[in-house]
Amino acid sequence: MLIDTIRRSPNGVSRVELVEATGLSPQTISNIVRRMIDARMIVEGERLRDGGMGKPRTLLRLDPTGAYAVGVHLDPRVMTFVLLNLHGHVIRHMSRATPTAAAPDDVLAQVHEAVRSLVDDAGIERTRLTGIGFASPGPIDVERGIVLDPPHLPGWRNVPLRDQLTRLTGLPVLLDKDVVAAAVGERWAGASLGYRTSVFLYLGTGIGTGVVVDDYVVRGVSGNAGDIGHLMVAPDGPPCSCGARGCVGVTLSPAGIVSQAVAAGVLPETSGSEDPALADAALNRLSALAAGGNPTALEVLRTSAGFLARTAKTLVNLVDTEILVLGGPTWTLLAPYWLDEVSNLVREGLVRGDLGALTVAGTALGEDVGAIGAASLVLDHAFTPRPTAFVLN
Repeated sequence: MLIDTIRRSPNGVSRVELVEATGLSPQTISNIVRRMIDARMIVEGERLRDGGMGKPRTLLRLDPTGAYAVGVHLDPRVMTFVLLNLHGHVIRHMSRATPTAAAPDDVLAQVHEAVRSLVDDAGIERTRLTGIGFASPGPIDVERGIVLDPPHLPGWRNVPLRDQLTRLTGLPVLLDKDVVAAAVGERWAGASLGYRTSVFLYLGTGIGTGVVVDDYVVRGVSGNAGDIGHLMVAPDGPPCSCGARGCVGVTLSPAGIVSQAVAAGVLPETSGSEDPALADAALNRLSALAAGGNPTALEVLRTSAGFLARTAKTLVNLVDTEILVLGGPTWTLLAPYWLDEVSNLVREGLVRGDLGALTVAGTALGEDVGAIGAASLVLDHAFTPRPTAFVLN
């Protein structure tokens, strides 16, 4: 990824170094660099001589104002919008509750209005806006840009999101899975920046994972890799829609954790609700009790950390990753009670033993990780050709 390679070199990078880093031919690199200079994506800096008599190297750097992208993350609870520059910095941010009863057409009209407001408030030239990245829960059809039937978004069945949003905004739109976007967001400007292999574990209304192996984002044959909600972590746990018990998706959902707290007697019976808003409120009460030192609340969270560690351990051993990053709304709330416990338990179960260190970290991008990743994918796709290019209308 050419932009990513240049971005990771704050002191600048030469054309020769880009050839070595990307494996592309010198002529291809020269053509791409010229196009990016003409488009004001990158600028040429000082010329350096390496001590010999050869031609000096001209260093290339990104121009942060050369291009922007909008990222949208559709979560069943909240929609997040960001405007990103080429350095991966958030220029503008906006969020609003996801309207649960609204038809997809009405939601996309709200997305259009929010995107327009975001860009207008920033005062950037529209010609500098590369496009919109949209991160959605799966399953999705990446090639056709269709949201198929996400389990936590009732009414979103076979929605031609890419084409509809393109018609509304007049901008290119890229649709990708939320956990894939989140993994790329962390790699672009977050905790996994500089790591070639990483696993991102998202914890919210749904649970999923995004995997990067040797700088390649794993998407699978249909673009829907990362669905781990049916990994079993508690054989005697709550029943799941798949017919099993104790799947991680139901065990570590906000409602699942709240149910554990109700069973332990630390929350009242009325707290156990499948309504997302009520479950979130109850989970906040549980966190507040733990912060106050309530031993039962702390034990519930310690037990849930064990379930999370089982999931994380499976992923770490499967991918043999350098870094595990955890994020999402549930993680943001419970990280103070989960991070150390999960880190210790995962490291105890490493198949590779002492052959390589493992970093376990919370997201560096907070609630914006999915939206930042969606925007990052647009910027990278627009300027870096690859065999597995996205479909961008």
